[in-house]
Amino acid sequence: MCAAAADVPAFLGIDLGTSSVKALLVDENGQALAAANERLTIIADHPLQAEQDAEAWWESTVRAVRACLDAAPAARVRAVGLTGQKHALLPLDEGHRPLANACLWADGRAHEEAAEMRTVFPAIARRTGTLPLPGFLVPKWLRWLRSDPEAAKRTRRLCYAKDWIRLRLTDAFATDRTEASASQAFDFRSNTWADPLLMLFDLPREILAPVRRSTSEAGRVSESGAVATGLPVDTPVVAGAGDNEAAALGCGSLGDGRVAVILGTSGTVVGWSRLRTTAGGLSWNRHVTPLGYAATGTVLSAGRAVQWIRKTAFPRDFRAPQVLEAAEATDPGEAPLVFLPGLVGERSPVPDPLATGAFVGLRPLHGRGHLARAVVDGVSVALAEVLLLMRGAGVEVRTLHVTSGGAASPFWRRTIASASGVPVRRVAQREGPALGAAMLGAAMTGSCGSLDELVERWVERGPLEDPDPEEGERLERLGASLRAARNALRGVRTRLE
Repeated sequence: MCAAAADVPAFLGIDLGTSSVKALLVDENGQALAAANERLTIIADHPLQAEQDAEAWWESTVRAVRACLDAAPAARVRAVGLTGQKHALLPLDEGHRPLANACLWADGRAHEEAAEMRTVFPAIARRTGTLPLPGFLVPKWLRWLRSDPEAAKRTRRLCYAKDWIRLRLTDAFATDRTEASASQAFDFRSNTWADPLLMLFDLPREILAPVRRSTSEAGRVSESGAVATGLPVDTPVVAGAGDNEAAALGCGSLGDGRVAVILGTSGTVVGWSRLRTTAGGLSWNRHVTPLGYAATGTVLSAGRAVQWIRKTAFPRDFRAPQVLEAAEATDPGEAPLVFLPGLVGERSPVPDPLATGAFVGLRPLHGRGHLARAVVDGVSVALAEVLLLMRGAGVEVRTLHVTSGGAASPFWRRTIASASGVPVRRVAQREGPALGAAMLGAAMTGSCGSLDELVERWVERGPLEDPDPEEGERLERLGASLRAARNALRGVRTRLE
């Protein structure tokens, strides 16, 4: 929508997601002035591969930003906030040119390197906040060293997704604590890179970005960035945050038992915690707040699983909402059907990079609606398992604030509520990460209050949706079957090469 008044102070949030780049322009009250969405594609030519073209990232960002500025010509952008898919990593040469496609969070090819890290340093989870997994920075770096040593020698920068956008916008190389603390090479005491870990894993410190607070300024729009995007020269750009933490901020989940559930390509649960501990299936990273941690569990295939069953079993003209409608219309009591959502491995609730997806319990009476229902049930039960892990680790869980694309489905929200036994509240804004990015930009300027104040003023929360006890009993039984199937199928692998 267009702003009516002239010279409206505004904040731009950019979210470089997995499926698309979203740009959101809001005013000082958090009201949307304009929004734009540019689709992205994943390169997955081989098992465990998940890559994207970094130039496509930038070109899509430029189009999304220009679309917002064109739709709200009276807006005066005071700050730019950045967020993006965590762990997506891009190697750059001396001229800041990509040496390869970006390797995404869902890429599982560094599973051997992750296993070797655990062997070399058995206590690494206590030091870094999580077990090494293939999608993280250090395992990817070790794989590059092994698979393409010449390219590794030419690498002068290792750049996260959102930080590549800042580099193109401002010429400044920087990252933030939420990203760096998820790298397996971070020192939580000094809030910077851990030199002993860098030495252990042959990772040169000079190719890593300086680490800033999420609300710190980390560059200003350059002349070339302004020409490309239409943003004013010298507009401040915030350090930003990974998409999980930005989404938690954007849906108002900064403590008091409010836990974020981000239903995007993956399904991610983020809870704020004052203390950092270790628990299998959870990651503990820095949050956007000055103090505290983001306890995070990620089911790698959530929206991606829905899109997969859409492409596999439904007519070409069906879209995700129609798939979810078909799922809701089926009777799950006809014959229980279990879906294991490990299409690209699993990070939570049980870390297993070589896990695969599976249907268990198929009968001739099952149709595509039953398959879709099993997908929603399987993802929802896995998310409920993550919440159990969080509670066991001392994270307070009172309500779930659901955001991103899957949050638009009342059926999926009710299923998550019933599977977990926790009331669900949909956040009015579907683009939680982009709103969170804009909030970080606003907090950087200091003109709109603190992050807590912005949460209270900017986040529009829907009514609470309570669990259905009868449905909860069904999903509890299904959960027992899912865990039994997971354990029985552990070690059963398709040929990956």
